[in-house]
Amino acid sequence: MTGRVAVSADLNFVKGLMLHGAADLKKCYQCSTCTVACPLTPDEQPFPRKEMLWAQWGMQEKLVRDMDLWLCHNCNDCTDQCPRGAKPGEVMSALRNQTIEHYSYPQAISKAAKTGAGNLVLILIPMLLVALAILLKNMANDFAFLTAKPIVYANMLPVTFVDLIFLPAALFALFNGYMGISKFIGGLKEQYPPTEAGETFFASVKGTIQDVLSHIEFKKCLSNKSRNIWHRLMMYGFLGLFVTTNAVMILHYLKEFGFDVQETPLPFFHPVKILGNVSAVAAFSGIYFIVRDRVKNSAESVLSLFDWMFIGNMFFTVVTGIMCQVFRVGDQAVLAFSTYYIHLVMVFYLLAYAPQTKFGHILFRPAAMIYSRYSGRNKNIFRNL
Repeated sequence: MTGRVAVSADLNFVKGLMLHGAADLKKCYQCSTCTVACPLTPDEQPFPRKEMLWAQWGMQEKLVRDMDLWLCHNCNDCTDQCPRGAKPGEVMSALRNQTIEHYSYPQAISKAAKTGAGNLVLILIPMLLVALAILLKNMANDFAFLTAKPIVYANMLPVTFVDLIFLPAALFALFNGYMGISKFIGGLKEQYPPTEAGETFFASVKGTIQDVLSHIEFKKCLSNKSRNIWHRLMMYGFLGLFVTTNAVMILHYLKEFGFDVQETPLPFFHPVKILGNVSAVAAFSGIYFIVRDRVKNSAESVLSLFDWMFIGNMFFTVVTGIMCQVFRVGDQAVLAFSTYYIHLVMVFYLLAYAPQTKFGHILFRPAAMIYSRYSGRNKNIFRNL
């Protein structure tokens, strides 16, 4: 039996991949053009050729523990160069989505996020929760917030009520994210045991943060160079909106406890308001140009419902946030409060289900990058080593 390897093929895994973005997987005939084209692949065990082979063979256990899936930045250089039209970049993306589902806790949420009916259930939960909170707060006063002037969203749903909905959702996401990433790191350790060539944990974290913030790896891509700009705009935009949201919450509670701080809604030229508006424009611009380029290259790029729900959720989160301000300033009460309701639903979906949806890549990719440095697996591909 020397020289033979037993392969356990999971054909259902292959079918799932082909249904969720890897429809052209079987066109691959292992010519290695994709690996040669990739500017990010390491010299040792390069990708994505081996991933294409493992995917065709249905080797799920190898793939869900494959660090290199997350070192790919989906620039599609490999897809552009593929002579068979197998779209290896899209296969890698589908494999990442399958990995998120595999490690999701609870897995049912990730499975639901891949179907229309499942997404309907997921979005009905915040719709009902927020609607119930609005009813409980306003039934006794006949929904007086609709006619009160000026328009103040806290009249419809006070910050305390919002926090009672969103803080448990955030804790739910944090716990589920921890459970999923813990299992993911365990899988990486089995497939890529740490070596002496690895960095310390703190050095690995520092290097990964630098790489993520600079998007240095995106700059190495040839076919889709502009994605570096658009993805960075989107990322920094959402980071700014996250800071803005928490700053407003802190200001609110400082005011509640008697501190002399600006009351919300904040004036246009307040630093927090400026940060929020600039961040919203940045996030919207990034999403718009990413979608534009995807649509333009639709022959090469295939997006599953899992991908579109993520993009659509981010888009409507930003747009409804912007329109909330426009309608409030324009004194359009019905439009303002209706849009604010939709905005809260979108934010809940984005936050509560983050570890189980495409948004989970903000956990899985940094985790893989950190462990790559720590284990010494792909040391040569990083800029500052």
